[in-house]
Amino acid sequence: MVAIQTPLQTTLIHEHRLFAHEDADRVSHWVIRDNQARRVVIDLKRAEEATTSAFARLVLLRRSLLRDGRDLQLVNLRQNAKALYDISRLRAVLPSGERV
Repeated sequence: MVAIQTPLQTTLIHEHRLFAHEDADRVSHWVIRDNQARRVVIDLKRAEEATTSAFARLVLLRRSLLRDGRDLQLVNLRQNAKALYDISRLRAVLPSGERV
């Protein structure tokens, strides 16, 4: 995972084909422990697949961030990861945007 940080936002770029629970767990621990950006963006442009447990972990992370006045967003969902996101109807609890 590559991190691009500014004072207000951190963008995390996932670099593998699969975004799994272990990846989401690492993101969660890092964001809560070492990062205080107001907004966290997870860029999944390289992830073709994602697991339901990874999305579930991100929903919990976002809930925690919102309590702290912070937020989380996914960008560049594609292929099966996007299909799983859409089928699971996660838009209301885990916002996604399109970015190139």
